[in-house]
Amino acid sequence: MIEKITVSGVGCCLVDRLYNHLNFNSDVFASFLTRTKGDGGLTPGQLVLKEEFDRFAKVDFLKTLPKLTAGRAAETINIGGPCIVALIHAAQISDKDVIFRFYGCHGDDDDGQFLLSALAETPVDLSRYRLERDAVTASTIVLSDPEYDNGNGERAFINTIGASWNYCPDELDDDFFNSDVVVFGGTALTPQIHDNLTELLIKAKERKCITIVNTVFDFHSEKAHPERRWMLGNSDDSYRNIDLLITDHEEALRLSGTNHTDDAIAFFKSQGVGAAVITNGARDISVYSSGCVFEPLECSMPVSEAVRIELRKGRKGDTTGCGDNFAGGMIASVVKQLKTGNTPLNLSEACRWGIISGGFTCFYLGGTYFEKQRGEKLALLQDYYVQYLKQTGDE
Repeated sequence: MIEKITVSGVGCCLVDRLYNHLNFNSDVFASFLTRTKGDGGLTPGQLVLKEEFDRFAKVDFLKTLPKLTAGRAAETINIGGPCIVALIHAAQISDKDVIFRFYGCHGDDDDGQFLLSALAETPVDLSRYRLERDAVTASTIVLSDPEYDNGNGERAFINTIGASWNYCPDELDDDFFNSDVVVFGGTALTPQIHDNLTELLIKAKERKCITIVNTVFDFHSEKAHPERRWMLGNSDDSYRNIDLLITDHEEALRLSGTNHTDDAIAFFKSQGVGAAVITNGARDISVYSSGCVFEPLECSMPVSEAVRIELRKGRKGDTTGCGDNFAGGMIASVVKQLKTGNTPLNLSEACRWGIISGGFTCFYLGGTYFEKQRGEKLALLQDYYVQYLKQTGDE
C-alpha cells in the first residue's frame, strides 16, 4: 500500500481547435487525402504536421482550412494532447491527495495564455509547466466527422509542434524520477523526449517507478521510413522498461511492423512489455499482461454497450480525446489499486475504467471535460461502470 502517491507526466500538451460535422467523403476532403504513406496528405484517424501538409497541398494549410470547413469558425477551443488530457482526467476521478504533475512548455503567445488559464481550472500541478520565450505554443486543428465509420465517428489532425521542439530531457528533475508512476504521453509530438525515450524509461525503472506510455500517431517516423516499423526511443530496449503500453490499432501495427492486432500483441510480448492494451475505436480492445506489475492476462474486452446505445439515440459530441481519456481512466485505476495495496495490479479493472472513460468522451466536444465541482465527472461515470460490469458479467 502507498499512502501518498505522485504521478508525473511528460509529453504532448497543446491547444485543440475542433471543427465538427464535416464530411470526410466530400469532394473537397478527397482532394487533400494522402496518396502514399507519409506524403503529408490527410487521413481519417491519423495526424500530419502542418508544414508537411503545406508541402503536399502546395499552399499554406490556413488557406485550405476554409475550404474544408465551409468557412465556419472552430466549434470549440480546448486543452488537447495525449499526456495532459490523460492526466487531467485521471486527476478528476482520483482522490484529492494524489498529486498529478505535468512537465512541458508553452509559448508566449495567445495560445499559451489560453492554456495557462484553462489548465488552472484543472486539478493538475503545473509547477513544472514552463514558458519557452519567442516560441509558438503547440496546437492542433481537429477535423471531425461524427458520421464516419458507420456513425462511430473519426477525426483528422493537423499539428503544429511549436515550442515542444525545444523541450528536452534535462527538464525532467529528480522529482519526476522519484514519482510512483511516470507517464510518457504522445511523445512523438515532443521530439527530444521521444528520441531519448529509451534512456528515460531505463532511468525511471532504476528508480522503481511504474512506467506508462500512451502513444500518438508518429508522423516523423511515417515520413522518414514508411516501409519500416516505428521506433520508441533509439532502441527496442524501451519496450522491456514499459510496465503499461496503451496504443490504438493503427499505432500498434506501425510500432510492431505487423498487419494484425494479434501479431502486434505477440511483438510487444516478445519485446518484454509488461502489459499492452490496444484500442480500436468502437471495436473490442486487445489486452495482454506478462504477470509482472499486472496479473497475467491475455484477452479482448468489449466497449461499453451503454455508451453505444446512447450514441445510437443521437447523444453525440465527437470522438476527440477518447484515447487520451481511456489512458487517463487506466492511470486512475492504477493509482487507486496502488493505494489499496492491490498487487499485482488487476489489468481488467484498469481497462474497465479506461473503456467507460473513453466512451464518455463521445458525449462532449473536445478531450478535456471541465468540472463545475470536484467529483462531478466521477459521479457521471459511476453508472456506466456499473452497467459495464453487468454487460460483461463481472458484477
